[in-house]
Amino acid sequence: MSEKSVYLLAQSLGFLSFTIGLFAFYQKQDIKLKLWMAVLCLVNAMHFLLLNSSSSAFCAIVSMVRNLITMKVRSRWVMMTFMLFSIAGAFSIQRLSEALGVMGICVGTYSLFMLDGIRLRLGLLTGSLLWLGNNIALGSVGGTLLEACSASMNAVTLYRLYSDRKSLVTGTDLVK
Repeated sequence: MSEKSVYLLAQSLGFLSFTIGLFAFYQKQDIKLKLWMAVLCLVNAMHFLLLNSSSSAFCAIVSMVRNLITMKVRSRWVMMTFMLFSIAGAFSIQRLSEALGVMGICVGTYSLFMLDGIRLRLGLLTGSLLWLGNNIALGSVGGTLLEACSASMNAVTLYRLYSDRKSLVTGTDLVK
């Protein structure tokens, strides 16, 4: 397979990943969201392998397994196990920019296991921005679009959560 064909296949998988990501974010049920996110991670792993980023592919596989496990388990020990696997991705870094993906999976893992509400969204936004940097540096068009949309949706949701919280505080002050 020629280098150009591999590149086109990699970008096609990136766009497939983008489409799956949008579909996953559309899901209202957490189980369906996590299942589609696992499929997204599997496609991302193949995409990153074709872009010669083994550390990003490794992190995508760890994320896939993590997403499936979090459907049933929420434990500090399980989180620590995934953090160790995530950090192990640093040993396969070939370019400095790939460290952003490793940091992104660590932030995402901590956020999914340990945070909720506004802090969870801030953690996921931070993870998305780190992955966005990784994808831009790798030249992943679909991955860049996916993380840009994810970060945008997270920012809007953060604003809505913050506004709701602020109006609750203001509303309770009026009642007093």
